[in-house]
Amino acid sequence: MATPVNGAPMDANLWSSHEKMLAQPLKDNDVEVYNIIKKESNRQRVGLELIASENFASRAVLEALGSCLNNKYSEGYPGQRYYGGTEFIDELEVLCQKRALQVYGLDPQSWGVNVQPYSGSPANFAVYTALVEPHGRIMGLDLPDGGHLTHGFMTNKKKISATSIFFESMPYKVQVRLSVAPQPVLKASSAGRARVRSVDPKTGRETRYNLESLINSAVFPGLQGGPHNHAIAGVAVALKQAMTPEFRLYQRQVLANCRALAEALMGLGYKVVTGGSDNHLILVDLRSKGTDGGRAEKVLEACSIACNKNTCPGDKSALRPSGLRLGTPALTSRGLLEEDFQKVAHFIHRGVDTGRAGLCGRDEGRRGWSRAGRQSIAQQTVWAERVVGAWTAEQSGPAAGGT
Repeated sequence: MATPVNGAPMDANLWSSHEKMLAQPLKDNDVEVYNIIKKESNRQRVGLELIASENFASRAVLEALGSCLNNKYSEGYPGQRYYGGTEFIDELEVLCQKRALQVYGLDPQSWGVNVQPYSGSPANFAVYTALVEPHGRIMGLDLPDGGHLTHGFMTNKKKISATSIFFESMPYKVQVRLSVAPQPVLKASSAGRARVRSVDPKTGRETRYNLESLINSAVFPGLQGGPHNHAIAGVAVALKQAMTPEFRLYQRQVLANCRALAEALMGLGYKVVTGGSDNHLILVDLRSKGTDGGRAEKVLEACSIACNKNTCPGDKSALRPSGLRLGTPALTSRGLLEEDFQKVAHFIHRGVDTGRAGLCGRDEGRRGWSRAGRQSIAQQTVWAERVVGAWTAEQSGPAAGGT
């Protein structure tokens, strides 16, 4: 006999169906989401990923992200939780903290680290909250000059970022002129040094390092509830991988590939902001080519090349930027070397030339394309599938992660 639920008899068949639903694989339980994931997986493998902030997570990281740690809620910090059943969650977070300090060679007796922020933007806002009183003054690099939205971005007409809404934002340009003394000067870091203070000999201002407890309180309970424990597990695994000789070799190759890409594009007549790169990305200024980043991004996407439009110094609008940002981590993960990125540069050049021909309307959307433009873009897409797709399959092999 079925047990009553809220005074009504429970449907045994429905309860059995519920248990079955919990055990179903995604492809049987939600075919729509399953198919979207399959299409995205195919897009990542067939196309060329050049977005600097993207990469292919390893299989081990993906396993941690999809683990049972997703199920556990655990407000607070290790040893100071507001929920029970957190013994192993504490063990995981302490391990992640330990590895984060090891990666950067930091002494745990002198440095603190917080691994709970949901992503980089909440982490930045937690630092501001810890250091600056409401409506206090901050100074960050302006968005068109290389800054981030979270550095206090605003326009002449509107405050955009929360950091410009809740604090007095004083953006500065690449050519700095000292007219406002920020209080304090923010030095971005993922770890706060504990129990140490010093004074800047030039300004006499105190350089503030005693930040661990302030930042911890800002993250929780100031801005967040329970941390995403599955994400902390993924970070812990990635940090372990980052300490291996194999990862150091990979990092060196990322830098070498970025230099090769920059040199190849400059050889094709493109202007690279700063004249090159010392890291994993470059910013290509397209103004001298008679086009803009939005148009180039759209055409390259139609050719299975993913990158992103980006502001360059001097741009007036982030909606119509002059630059194209390109990064080498993802394709390096797929095994590409310097000579391969020289080919990538030629693919980019061909796509930009297509955009220069006026094939894309000014609203950067399909509605702005002429019939001839749409036909040419369709031909370019066929070219991408035939040339770029076949080339990546031949040169790179399967993406990291095994899916």
